[in-house]
Amino acid sequence: MTGILPRLAGIMCLLFIVAGCTGADSTFGFAKRQNDQEATSNAEFPQLSDPGAPGTTPGTAQPAAGPVSARVYFAPVVGAPVELIQAMSRRLVTVGSANGVSLVAAGTPGMTHEIKGYFSAFTENGATTVIHVWDVVSPSGQRVHRIQGQESVPGATSDPWASVTPEAMEAIADKIMAQYVLWLRSAAQPAPQPPA
Repeated sequence: MTGILPRLAGIMCLLFIVAGCTGADSTFGFAKRQNDQEATSNAEFPQLSDPGAPGTTPGTAQPAAGPVSARVYFAPVVGAPVELIQAMSRRLVTVGSANGVSLVAAGTPGMTHEIKGYFSAFTENGATTVIHVWDVVSPSGQRVHRIQGQESVPGATSDPWASVTPEAMEAIADKIMAQYVLWLRSAAQPAPQPPA
């Protein structure tokens, strides 16, 4: 029973964050930071232009073959430490590039989607679970798709993020990009026609 309470609290916290951050504001209050604690709650993706940077080996979670072309802006992430988001963003650049998805700055002409990410982490039974939710938003500001999942890592500390490794965040990046690309491909397919 005691392990369920932290998990429920983590899930409720994540749901509260997602419910409060689905508007058109893509800054998540970045310009209004008041202390260092808030800085670790909103991690901005760095502008990366070198897909061959060290530590960016493409992951194994690749979607099926087929061309896609997308220009995506990842908004500042809510709920995860900056150093872990940096590891994830490097992986996103590499895996995205291999699948026809370019990461671009906000307001880039021809931007396909903005993706907003929300994280929560909790410990239970000697392990740490990272829950992540991603809203895919059209250039007009409408949410058109949602990607969600979780990643478990061994270890439990008073700060759940202390057990989360850059490799775990890279695995999340692989899954996010694979799901996004699969969704793009399915959205590009014409609807099946009923038999005549």
